[in-house]
Amino acid sequence: MSTVTKSGRRVYSSLKDLTDGGQADLAKTFQNLASLLEDAGFDVAIEYQIGDGTTYRTFVVRAANGTSAVHAESAPDARLRVFMAEATWNEIASGATSPADAFCDGRMRVIGDTDLGVRMLKHLAGTPGRIGIC
Repeated sequence: MSTVTKSGRRVYSSLKDLTDGGQADLAKTFQNLASLLEDAGFDVAIEYQIGDGTTYRTFVVRAANGTSAVHAESAPDARLRVFMAEATWNEIASGATSPADAFCDGRMRVIGDTDLGVRMLKHLAGTPGRIGIC
């Protein structure tokens, strides 16, 4: 069952805070994300392309066998690729915006294994609410 606001909009689950209370820089938020995936049982590479208006920065989060790492180069073996502006990532990483809301609002694009994305969100959820969009 999903949660719905008084205005009729669904409430989607946000991530746990990846910003260390607003102190973490962009790269550190991805390191925090990777650390949270270590105990989740994933064996995966996820590529994030974060734009600043003129260029994109690449962050590849790898998690496998209880370990994780973040790399700055593209990953041909990435099962999921996520594209968004840095401002959108900052909102998601702080828990202010849910990934599903960013996606539904057209502020995030996803290519690849979306079922993997939903499983990750279930593990990373920091608030109650709906995980999947459909």
